[in-house]
Amino acid sequence: MNRFHLVCSLGLFTMSSSLLAWGERGHDAVARVAVRLTADGQEPAAGSWGKLLAQKEHMIGHLANVPDIVWRRLGPEIDRLNAPSHFVDMEYVLEGRETTPLSKLPIDFAAYKKALEKNCSKSKSELSCAPGASLDAKLEKAGHAPFRIQALMKEITTSLRQVKANEANPALSKEARQEPVDKALLYAGVLAHFVGDLANPHHTSVDYDGWLSDAGGLHSYFESEMVDAQELNLEAQVLDEARRHHPAAPLWKEAQGDAVRTAWALALESHGHLNELLNLDKTISRLKPSEASKHERAVRKAPDQVKDSYRDLLILRLAMGADALQNLWTQAWVDAGKPDLSFYKSYYYPVQPDFIALGYHTPKP
Repeated sequence: MNRFHLVCSLGLFTMSSSLLAWGERGHDAVARVAVRLTADGQEPAAGSWGKLLAQKEHMIGHLANVPDIVWRRLGPEIDRLNAPSHFVDMEYVLEGRETTPLSKLPIDFAAYKKALEKNCSKSKSELSCAPGASLDAKLEKAGHAPFRIQALMKEITTSLRQVKANEANPALSKEARQEPVDKALLYAGVLAHFVGDLANPHHTSVDYDGWLSDAGGLHSYFESEMVDAQELNLEAQVLDEARRHHPAAPLWKEAQGDAVRTAWALALESHGHLNELLNLDKTISRLKPSEASKHERAVRKAPDQVKDSYRDLLILRLAMGADALQNLWTQAWVDAGKPDLSFYKSYYYPVQPDFIALGYHTPKP
């Protein structure tokens, strides 16, 4: 069975795990650590924006899980929109090269679609989006997370700009002044999810669950079971790692503060850690390889037996996601003119927010 047919035959079997990049604890950790980083003082303390995020830390952590939990219950039509926005398979972008300069990656969705059409028209058995498939089908296979991040950043910035514009109209009602802040907080929390996704190597590869590497089932084992097995000080160590080293700083510098370039830079960097994760699984936790022909997952040691061996990688990946996220949040506030948010006092807490439209893509029925 060649790689293309293997991917296709396993697509439905593994799709449910492909949506979950970190499980609830991991996404919450990325979001809440990013809140602390934003309030730390990069710009200095992102002013009242950082303070407000700190006040809403637990809400932001909840919103970071909405795309995996709330939106997955909305039916197949929403799932078709939602699922591909959680990942981007870099194999389609890299075109067989181990490295690609960030400057060569598409920064608008139209250019990405052209690149995908070009790459998927080739007879490459290792690519699951085969010649002849519709563009929508190719996009569903390859994913488009960087553009979801770009669109959500635009929404945050637009909302904060409205807050800034409202400063010139002190006669506005409390409700009118608070509404754009509510929106900014909602978009900021949801953005946390997709940035966290790209910090997970599995969300940057066609081999998103290890089936092409005799490691079937690795996705949930790494991103959920292994995270849940860690001690309660995991989040504190992620925060310490991010504060001391700011691992996303080189990516942010190269991306020049641009949202979609930052997302691509994060995906590239994360993709480079996939073999590290596969080797860790092979040498530390795997007892028996997976059998794709039988849809049998690999047999592994219980997470609590090997959790210490995975801890460093988990800390580094979660810290990378959190640091990239705080850069984006702060940039949105700066681009909006650094609005003063100190007036905001509200019990606003969107427990089950409606699905946020992609804004850049509507697949054909």
